[in-house]
Amino acid sequence: MRKSFLFFVLFCIGTCTSVLYAQSKKISGVVMDKDANMPLIGANVIVKGTTNGTITDMDGKYSLSVNASDVVTFSFIGMETKEETVGERTVINVELTSGALKINEVVVTAMGIERKAKSLTYATQSVGGDELTRAKETNLINSLQGKTSGLTISPNSSGAGGSSKLLIRGNKSAQGNNQPLIVIDGMPMSNNSSTQLESEYGGRDGGDALSNLNPDDISSMNVLKGASAAALYGSMAANGVILITTKKGREGAARVDFSSNVTMESHATAPSLQSTYGATVLNDGSLSDNSWGDKITGEAKGANRVDDFFRTGATFINSVSINGGGEKLQGFASYANTYANGIVPTNNFQRHNMTLKETIKLFNNKVTVDGSLNYIIQKGTNRPEGGQYFSPLTGLYTFPANGDFADYKNNYKTFDAVNNYDAQNWYRDVNQDFSANPYWVLNNNKHTEKRDRMMVSGTVKYDITDFLNVQGRLNYDKTADKYDRKVYATTSSVLMNGSNGRYTVNDYNMRQFYGDLLANFNKTFNEWEVNASLGTSFLDYSTSRFDYDTTGELLLPNYFVIAADSKNGVKNYESPRKRLNAVFATAQVGYKGMIYVDVTGRNDWSSTLAFTNNSSYFYPAFGVTALLNEMMPMSEKINLLKLRGSYSIVGNDMPAYITNPLNGFNNGSVSMNNNIPFTEMKPEKLKSLELGFDLGMFDNRFNWDFTFYKSNNTNQYFAMNVPTGTGYSQYYFNAGDIQNAGFETSFSYSHPITSDLTWKGSFNISYNDNEIKSLDDRLDYVNIGSARGYDFRLVKGGSFGDIYAKKLMKDENGVIVTDNNGRPQLSANKEFVGNVNSKWNLGFSNTFNYKDYSLYFLFDGRIGGNTVNATQATLDSYGVSEESANARDNGGVDAGNGTMIDAYKYYSTVGANGGAGDQYVYSATNFRMRELSLGYTFRNLLGVSKNLSINIVGRNLFFIYKDSPNDPEMSMSTSNGYQGIDYFALPSTRSFGFNLKATF
Repeated sequence: MRKSFLFFVLFCIGTCTSVLYAQSKKISGVVMDKDANMPLIGANVIVKGTTNGTITDMDGKYSLSVNASDVVTFSFIGMETKEETVGERTVINVELTSGALKINEVVVTAMGIERKAKSLTYATQSVGGDELTRAKETNLINSLQGKTSGLTISPNSSGAGGSSKLLIRGNKSAQGNNQPLIVIDGMPMSNNSSTQLESEYGGRDGGDALSNLNPDDISSMNVLKGASAAALYGSMAANGVILITTKKGREGAARVDFSSNVTMESHATAPSLQSTYGATVLNDGSLSDNSWGDKITGEAKGANRVDDFFRTGATFINSVSINGGGEKLQGFASYANTYANGIVPTNNFQRHNMTLKETIKLFNNKVTVDGSLNYIIQKGTNRPEGGQYFSPLTGLYTFPANGDFADYKNNYKTFDAVNNYDAQNWYRDVNQDFSANPYWVLNNNKHTEKRDRMMVSGTVKYDITDFLNVQGRLNYDKTADKYDRKVYATTSSVLMNGSNGRYTVNDYNMRQFYGDLLANFNKTFNEWEVNASLGTSFLDYSTSRFDYDTTGELLLPNYFVIAADSKNGVKNYESPRKRLNAVFATAQVGYKGMIYVDVTGRNDWSSTLAFTNNSSYFYPAFGVTALLNEMMPMSEKINLLKLRGSYSIVGNDMPAYITNPLNGFNNGSVSMNNNIPFTEMKPEKLKSLELGFDLGMFDNRFNWDFTFYKSNNTNQYFAMNVPTGTGYSQYYFNAGDIQNAGFETSFSYSHPITSDLTWKGSFNISYNDNEIKSLDDRLDYVNIGSARGYDFRLVKGGSFGDIYAKKLMKDENGVIVTDNNGRPQLSANKEFVGNVNSKWNLGFSNTFNYKDYSLYFLFDGRIGGNTVNATQATLDSYGVSEESANARDNGGVDAGNGTMIDAYKYYSTVGANGGAGDQYVYSATNFRMRELSLGYTFRNLLGVSKNLSINIVGRNLFFIYKDSPNDPEMSMSTSNGYQGIDYFALPSTRSFGFNLKATF
């Protein structure tokens, strides 16, 4: 009996042991940061509902004993938590992505100060580095289109490497800069060089601070949208801040990351041209200047000229980086090469980015020293320029369909035996100022742009105690731009200012030196949290400029040497400088983790306000946040419910030398100042109110934020003409109030559909209403830009970006009024015809992950606003547009009562320069498929945690809806006055390609 009982017990023990042994097993794998494509050190790996867990090691690796039925949770601060059911797997590799702001996440705010996300009293939005590199662009900021609420991005139509117009919550300054401050690793960067080049050099775009960067160097980007968020940066950041955090060395074995991006581009919005009617054939066999001739009876040799002219563009972006190090020393180095062939022949762009970063920890890790060096070299050849004079598109688009375009392509120049040089071959008189042979423009009006940029920065941080540290930073940013254009003889005399050719050289050098010193205090006293910073900063900005441009004849035809033409060249030298000194302080007090109060103050001293009583100006900011989920009982499904509000006053100084204008130097002589010194000038004052809430639910899988804002920018500066008897031509004064009011909101939801399939959707929408509340009784309006008969005016009661033009006159019945010759009549004065700014902006993105496959697509759009297509107006007047041909086929243009107006009389009046501008103002509302990516990751292909990812990518693939002939989001310039107009600008492009990433 005992033996039987003993046998039974042993049998049970053995059976249970076998069952347990069968169920228990060990899994292992690697946890990666998907955004940075790097292993996560110290990530939590826990069996759900238990205390059985571990953390990842220095290489992101882990191992854990589990059962097949277990669900394993992978988490890391600031990342979205991921759950995996074990099943039959023994290896589970996981990628975590940056999610919405979690309740205890620490984020970087102004001046590099860290704050808990839940304590922020203002709106901010973070974007992971993967959003910038999924489908790369040569200007990385364009990759954010449709992904951030409240940020409007309008790319410049200057091709690869060009700038983009950035607006956060609308235009605020009538004459000043409206673009946000760019801050890299806590230090402000100069963003003025491209604006200077455009305004002073006639639209040339050297690229901005963001377009110069390597996207693969960026770890994350944070948009500080309101004045309250950016108040610590003072007048530099009156228009908001884009904070960029770059990658740096990490502790662990050396790691190499390589990426290669190849995209092919084609034009997407070229105008629709007709091939039915041609130019009149003159007695000598030549063609007339326009296409109002008879129907083409033979072959329309010029019908396909647009497709024959544009080529398939190609962009190649390759990047490699290495980082690693020990406990005391970590390093990061990267190199990126960008090469682009534009869709316009002879246009190419290349850029080299080199980065070195080093982090050293000393004195038992109490002192941390960071140093970085960025060097950028770029060169663009024949980068597209809008307008009629130097654009090859004027000749391309207006060329008659019955002409032989191939002949002018293959023989764009002929030898002139009399003058002994090559001359332009064109069907029109080459001395006319409108068009030229496109291939002559590309090859004999060639221009190049070069840029060398160096950014050096250093940071020393000393942790005095665990709650007190002192930090000092210095940054040096130097940019050298050179522009060179050679205009050969027989180009239009309007462009040459003579018959032998023209030579233009511009050298522009910018230097910015920035430094700050901060003391940071962070301590908890029982139920109270205190975070405070006290600091001072300086910014020294200077430029030097040399311009050379022939105003008369070159001494010898097509001989482009400055020294050989010293008598006829104009030489301008300028060296403006600006200095800004500041002291600032900020403090945040929190109680029981449920309520936080912010107070910020800053005082600036600006050299641009020297010689006035207002060179010193102070501005405060206040904010409060209440976490309702911490104050009262709520459902467990609610992770965060936060109310926030803030109010701030931020100053904005003026351009240099307005308060005390200086004499200049021009062509060997002094040019006298003609502006009255403005000794009473005040800085602009931006008052901003912001209210909003944040909601997180279902383990933060659902996140919703909403913000209402209103800002008023007063003390704008304007100029007015004065009687010549005063000895001056104009004087400056302060006036005006520009208001922006609106809201922005975003939703995101992440849902695990199955154990292998997850979906995340994000939607954002913003609305902004701009109003000119006041100007000045002395001003009827302020004209901030004019082009092709259109004025962009500021008028009291109107909005920034209002368009004024002559209108087509109609009677009370809506019938077009004509004169005795049957031509339509135009209004005597210019009237309001639209506004270039859309009121609504939205984006909707979706991400699907299935095992190692990923699919991402983004739709975005703008609602409201207008775009001006002066290109279409010109093409109509020349009779080359499809619309002008349709009118001829229909017997003319309907006047509104069944009476037909002759098509030539109508379009040569309405479409001509200064014609009926209202007929060419289109709705800017559009929706498009902005971005698409389909990829697969080969995990551990090159070793443990060494993966290879391949993605098929596309951008601007198609429009879902568009009313205008052109792309309404493209811009001819980033300046204030030339937004929303297309005049022979480069059409927008769609791109397809692939992206490869490898980790070694």
